Amino acid sequence: MSSQSAPAPTTEEKGPINLLRPLLLMYYSLSYLPITIFHLLLSFQFSTFLSIDEFKDVWFARFWAFFGPMARDVSAPAVMPLLQKNARGVCLDIGPGSGQWLYLFQRANNPEITKIYGIEPNPGMHKALRENAVKAGLSDKYEIIGCGAEELQTKGGLDKESIDTIITVQCLCSIPTPEIIIKELYPMLKPGGQWLVYEHIKTKYQSDFVGYWQSGINVIWPHLFGGCSITRPTDEWLLQAGEWEEVKLRPVEGQGKYDTVPHVVGTLTKKRK
Repeated sequence: MSSQSAPAPTTEEKGPINLLRPLLLMYYSLSYLPITIFHLLLSFQFSTFLSIDEFKDVWFARFWAFFGPMARDVSAPAVMPLLQKNARGVCLDIGPGSGQWLYLFQRANNPEITKIYGIEPNPGMHKALRENAVKAGLSDKYEIIGCGAEELQTKGGLDKESIDTIITVQCLCSIPTPEIIIKELYPMLKPGGQWLVYEHIKTKYQSDFVGYWQSGINVIWPHLFGGCSITRPTDEWLLQAGEWEEVKLRPVEGQGKYDTVPHVVGTLTKKRK
């Protein structure tokens, strides 16, 4: 898979019809609700129904097994140039899910990687994550830590200034207390270390219809997409996390005022002492 190349980015912004895209994505997720219920009943996993959070995790894991590859293809023009050859040393891969981007961390793409900690709190994703790590030839470098990003120092056993590269690809939208966690992750980065970012952000067109539309969609969206919120000003929180030597964040090409789920992509380099 290392021979894949990123599709050419689309620079032309889509029209108002693009406002309907979130409705289609939510329909895809909802279509996996009866499938998940049937599977749990058939396998006698009745206890899962006793916890809403556990049920949602199982539901999202099943849905994402189908939708994840599609989402990867759409995001590839922005994510592939970001991740290829930019990760180095000890890496912190926050919320990797099923590991759909792990092939970009193969030695041919990132020869300077020595270790990757995959921080994935959803156990329903671990099996696919391990399989994708093996497929990418990372079985000796990739270690799954089954806790949330907010527990890295207490349960993960990771120290401050021990990480060369932090990787967040569409995960800061779904972790709890993201503003606090971003500030907690910053000290773990070594001086001169890089933070690679591809994240949902709050639309910059708050005074336009899309601002109200995004807020309305976000009432339902998190329940269908593993807790993902599309109205977080994640780019602003990253800038405020600490002192940066260099910031290269930009909107994703082709996204504009009709995008309900806009993204920011780029890198932040921590200030050296």
